[in-house]
Amino acid sequence: MSEEVIRVKNLYKVYRVGEQKVRALNGVDFSVKRGEFCAIVGTSGSGKSTLLNMLAGLEKPTKG
Repeated sequence: MSEEVIRVKNLYKVYRVGEQKVRALNGVDFSVKRGEFCAIVGTSGSGKSTLLNMLAGLEKPTKG
């Protein structure tokens, strides 16, 4: 069985824009095992950069 090198469980990121809350990530779950490849794809504004910034430690999650 391959070792998990990345595991994300129940990850949330909420931004405030004025009085509104904007959910960039809403309960994201995934794992990547040693030797696997992973592609992050989605439309503009879907949270791809936010997710990668959190994995790199550049942003803190709201929850998860």
